[in-house]
Amino acid sequence: MRRQKPRAHLLIIECDSRKLTADGLNLGSAFGQLAKTVFPGKNIAVVQTSTEQQLQEDLAEVFQKFGRFRSILLVGHSNETGLVLTGDGLRSWDVVGNWLKVFDPEFCFLAACRAGNSGAVRNLFKPVPSLRQIYASPSALYKNQVTPLALLIGMLLKDGRIDEDQSGALRLANYALTGGQLYRWRRADTGPGEEIKATILDTVASLLDRGAWDLLENLFPGTRPPHYTTGATA
Repeated sequence: MRRQKPRAHLLIIECDSRKLTADGLNLGSAFGQLAKTVFPGKNIAVVQTSTEQQLQEDLAEVFQKFGRFRSILLVGHSNETGLVLTGDGLRSWDVVGNWLKVFDPEFCFLAACRAGNSGAVRNLFKPVPSLRQIYASPSALYKNQVTPLALLIGMLLKDGRIDEDQSGALRLANYALTGGQLYRWRRADTGPGEEIKATILDTVASLLDRGAWDLLENLFPGTRPPHYTTGATA
């Protein structure tokens, strides 16, 4: 039996890159250049999308060169129902998963608003059987709140794994400092019998989102942490 070659390390897809550039949110290409500099021995590819037809050609070229990828970072505008994958419009999360499954990823990082909602990650997991973990925000995501994603990816590139204790501390510190929420979802977290727990997590995310902090700030001035600078990814 012919053995598959090892997975490449990181595929970055900057979705509808022209729009992201106009919004000052073209974080994927910038992070890709940084990652290639810091980790010159790793196989890292960056794809900037325009149309679905062009995306199909670009991903085919990347697959031809690298084959499978262990992790994928998606940067784009999104909500609970889908992602603006290209300039052709919003695509549901299961459709996004269908685009990614050929790369056989184990980890997916989503720098996109409300992509960490339980329904979104459940639909992304379904078409990608290799996918083990998704890191994403269940609420609006701002530019100053994406640093943990970069650090987690850096940890994975450096050590080949993500330390759960360090990951938890990093995500907690990010919320305390910026208000940014970042969930780690495993496939089992959205499977049968987990619906109630997942719904509770969605509710908690809503309560901790900006609207709740605005309410607390009105009631108790000085409560809200110093975050919510302009530049949401959604």
